[in-house]
Amino acid sequence: GGGGSSRPGHSWKVLVPLQRQMTAAVPRMRSQKETQVSIDAFPEMLFSERCLDSLEVFRTKERPKKLVFLGNDGREYPFLVKAERRGDLRKDSRMMMFGTMVNQLLDQNPDARRRNLCLVTFNVVILQESCGLIEWVSKTRGMRHIIDDLWKRLRPGHQQTVREIKDIFDHSKDLHETFTKQVLPRHPPVLHKWFMQCTDPSVWLSKRLIFARSQALWCMLGYIVGLGDRHGENILLDTESGRMVHVDFDCLFGKGMLLERPETVPFRLTQNCVAAMGVTGIEGVFRRSCELCMGVLRDRSNKQTLLSVLHVYIADPLIEWTGRQHKDQRHEEEFGIQQARNTIGDVEKKLNGMLNVGAVVILGARREAESVLSPAERGRGLLGRDRGVGLSVAGQGGELFKAA
Repeated sequence: GGGGSSRPGHSWKVLVPLQRQMTAAVPRMRSQKETQVSIDAFPEMLFSERCLDSLEVFRTKERPKKLVFLGNDGREYPFLVKAERRGDLRKDSRMMMFGTMVNQLLDQNPDARRRNLCLVTFNVVILQESCGLIEWVSKTRGMRHIIDDLWKRLRPGHQQTVREIKDIFDHSKDLHETFTKQVLPRHPPVLHKWFMQCTDPSVWLSKRLIFARSQALWCMLGYIVGLGDRHGENILLDTESGRMVHVDFDCLFGKGMLLERPETVPFRLTQNCVAAMGVTGIEGVFRRSCELCMGVLRDRSNKQTLLSVLHVYIADPLIEWTGRQHKDQRHEEEFGIQQARNTIGDVEKKLNGMLNVGAVVILGARREAESVLSPAERGRGLLGRDRGVGLSVAGQGGELFKAA
């Protein structure tokens, strides 16, 4: 039944599918005596019997809707109803499973726990492969919208539209020169100004620290799982704490390297992302947090735990791995399973310290001219080429920073 109808035969009652309700709360056992005490792993049970009568429809390509459940505690719980034409929402669901496991491993590390290193995870309810409900992350704003507002306030009239910038690049003979001499001067980094809106210096420092540490965690995790399509609307910032939150995980497992214009960086580390971390930039807090996160992920016992989470792809391969290669169903299944094994193998290589494993992207003469990287920077890149040797955590991080 819709809109809270109370007619006979139209009533319903559902568990509000929040992440915290779907995650078992098991306390730490410090003695054998504590293991004998019964615990309630799901102490909170929120139900809903109706939704708000109106829906908010977003203007993006897939036209997702914002649906709000009314809980039996009197609060509103919004969710995003999303249908992907070409995507697979199981990626989002499994990425959150992976993120939950990463949080548990970080919580076991004293240094990570002291720095409050953790991912903001949300529940994804799969109705079918291309359709589902995504828990709304409250008190967040897209990085793009924050930066747009700052530009309009600080540099009114200087900002160019996306179409104008695209036209400039389309008529450019050297993208690197166009980017550095035409686009960047008109769009200098301003994200650090957002943190300066805090009137209390201690709040400003806390938000900036949390931002740098959460960005470091997402950079390392994003590289490990081959996360792409990290534009400003897929990266959110918590308006109260400054913590970075990522959404939309369709471009996963190196898919961005196979696009018409390949994504040639391991993670997003643009001028705004660096400026927001203060005068030290990628040094100091960011580098130390990256090395700490990568150290936890690459720990021998943790590595096997994370890979076991990914083995679900062998039992249930993604849509893009099956159904498009062979007409024979048996061949489809075999192809999907092989793709899953290759993907898990690439993740394992990264966890062993190797760099840029995955699809090999060969930039032809025309593609070389279409890169915003300088010739020297392109020469340092090893996109898609497996060095065949594992680096230390610090060495691997240093190479990734250069590439980004």
